[in-house]
Amino acid sequence: MTNHNWATNIDFHDAKTLHPQSIEELASIVSSSPNVRVRGTAHCFNTIADTNHTAVVLDAMPKQLTINVVSKTATVSAGLIYSEISEFLEGQGWAIHNLASLPHITIGGATATGTHGSGIKNGALHTSIRSVELMRPDGTLHKLTRGVDEEFYAVIVGLGLTGIAVSFELDIEPTFQIMQTIYGELPLKVFGENIIEILSGAYSVSFFSTWDDDQVCEIWYKSKTTPPATYFGASARTEKAHPIFGEDATAATEQFGQPGPWHLRLPHFKIGQTPSAGKELQSEFFVDSKNAAAAFAAFHAISKDFRHKVLVTEIRSVAADDYWMSPAYGRESVAFHCTWMLDDEVPHLVSLIEAVLQPFSFRPHVGKVFNVGSDHLRKVLPKFDEFREYVMKTDPGGKFQNDFTRALLDL
Repeated sequence: MTNHNWATNIDFHDAKTLHPQSIEELASIVSSSPNVRVRGTAHCFNTIADTNHTAVVLDAMPKQLTINVVSKTATVSAGLIYSEISEFLEGQGWAIHNLASLPHITIGGATATGTHGSGIKNGALHTSIRSVELMRPDGTLHKLTRGVDEEFYAVIVGLGLTGIAVSFELDIEPTFQIMQTIYGELPLKVFGENIIEILSGAYSVSFFSTWDDDQVCEIWYKSKTTPPATYFGASARTEKAHPIFGEDATAATEQFGQPGPWHLRLPHFKIGQTPSAGKELQSEFFVDSKNAAAAFAAFHAISKDFRHKVLVTEIRSVAADDYWMSPAYGRESVAFHCTWMLDDEVPHLVSLIEAVLQPFSFRPHVGKVFNVGSDHLRKVLPKFDEFREYVMKTDPGGKFQNDFTRALLDL
């Protein structure tokens, strides 16, 4: 079977791919190998997870799923996927505050790249982490805790460079219900003029558009309270929708304002179903929410130049956080996400978007398609050089690096 990423656009070049079954086995692999790259479900669209040496996948490690009701925390293995974590929590009457669009990704992979979910008051997925147990290059384990260890903010969203996360302690809260409603045919002009108000109108809100000539979009509205009959003049859809317009909506989570558990509504796609389009490319760029309207106008203005290859664009908001390499570091953000056809023209089209978002100091999602390098990241991420120095200090031999990360950080 071909060793490739989820989207099939990247073939991995592992000399060997190992699936350790214990902490001791993982420690032996890490301590004895000159170069190791950890990989989750490979839901990445560039070579961040590739290696010419040893790849480690944590899917065979012992599963840890425990709840401490006193501290309101759950401890989970880093190789677990979010659907398994969320089903366990829901079964015990608990929840985490946010989920990504797709429930099949591992918590370790999502944490490494800053995968976020949505909600202008909701932090990205990694902001629920209270502590992490991390394996260093010599195979030893170290626990780092939020609010206690300053380096905690470097290792979370650490791009796989600061060690291999073995387990996480998560903040949890009592389970809650969400109702999802899709509002159709909202004019793009209305969205552009009210972007922050629209994105902040419910627990989680997403904009979707294909930039067609009819100039309308859909709003996916996920709320704890009864949704309104109309939203900024748009009516609720009466037919089930898929985020990619025209796709069979069977895989999409339940809609029409039907209440359901948080983990069956916050993602766009059902557990056990094929999410999104499958064979596709993705790119995503974050701008400061105070620049969202201007950035949207610039993005919209060039949509005619890229819409022939885009399957759909999603725009969401995410709260500011304190993690050094997070796209939302220090600023409430609006994220512009494109799901593309699997096509060689996409990197060029991404460069067009990067050019118009340049004045807004955009930050790319590093697990997706982007073209900018270390010079740009240094300008837009205030902690970039501190992170780079931390990586060199904690892994001086570059054991956890690969060609992609060396180029990205100018190592």
